[in-house]
Amino acid sequence: MELRHRSFDHARLIYFDPDGLRREVERHIGLSHGQAGEITKVGEGGFNRVLLLTVQDGFEAIVKIPYQLAGPRYFATASEAATLQFLYSKGIPVPQLYGYSSSNKNSAVTEYISMEKAAGVGLESRWLEMSKRERHKLASDFVEIETKFFNLPFQSTGSIYFKADIPPDLQAPLYDEASIHSKTFCIGPTADYMFWRGKRTSLDIFRGPWADPCSYLMSIAQKEIEWVRQYGKPLKLDFPQNGSTPGEVSPEEYIHLLEKFLLLAPYVLPRDSDNPLNQPTLRHPDLNPNNIFVSPDSGAISCIIDWQHTTAEPCLLVAGHPRAFENLDIKQSLDLKEPSLHSDHNTPSSGKGRS
Repeated sequence: MELRHRSFDHARLIYFDPDGLRREVERHIGLSHGQAGEITKVGEGGFNRVLLLTVQDGFEAIVKIPYQLAGPRYFATASEAATLQFLYSKGIPVPQLYGYSSSNKNSAVTEYISMEKAAGVGLESRWLEMSKRERHKLASDFVEIETKFFNLPFQSTGSIYFKADIPPDLQAPLYDEASIHSKTFCIGPTADYMFWRGKRTSLDIFRGPWADPCSYLMSIAQKEIEWVRQYGKPLKLDFPQNGSTPGEVSPEEYIHLLEKFLLLAPYVLPRDSDNPLNQPTLRHPDLNPNNIFVSPDSGAISCIIDWQHTTAEPCLLVAGHPRAFENLDIKQSLDLKEPSLHSDHNTPSSGKGRS
């Protein structure tokens, strides 16, 4: 266990030159604000360290630096930067991109993204104080934002990049028709963490972009098959309360299961390529309350952060409600009535029916 902790800690280490990072930010925002000064750590995310850099006149910039475990550091950084710029141009409330480097060949000696500090306060700190009207307005605002996502006519499955960051043979057009955005952006290899997790990074496999949804589904299974063939080990069935099926699962059994999925893949999504359920659709990869900022006065959405690993996927595959608005009740009220406690909720349970 101690070895695993050491490995995990090492994967979260980052190395950068503080003075070099200051120079990088100054280069992106200009010297009209003065010299970059204090660097403060403001967060440790699952895949990044988040820093706040304060400039001489009080101007602030957020800098994200990916951990070793962030997966494809080049693709994750380049894709998130392009996604931010693209969404910002579409009027989506995301931080303004100041600058980025998808390689460590810079004066900061690390990959990074420099961006605007999110306006507002975190939703997780505001939610319990919000009125019903404010919560309703928040959900309605989010539906409007999601509508913009669903109306984007992407033509391929993959992640968004600046064309300058991706070789021509790994580029697919952003849209079917020429547009001002098509000159700057493209769809490229997926930055989805599951395609790069752990030793999958070293696999020589196709990671997109995909022109048709069936090919995408098959690539998911083929990626796992290749990973199992190279690195698979027997898996102990040691989950709690497992008394009926003790033993191990061999890598061959997992491959056999994945091969069955390959046979089913052509039938998972509609066969008609023009079916709306096949339309490549962009959604936030982890929309929890920590990634949503709201106005402290009105409660309106002011900023949505953390677009790392975002991928446009077939609409049917991204269907579902965001975690930020998750309701785990089995019976859900259709008229939005507030739930009430049972009359005997303060009475100790007799424990009947428990084992």
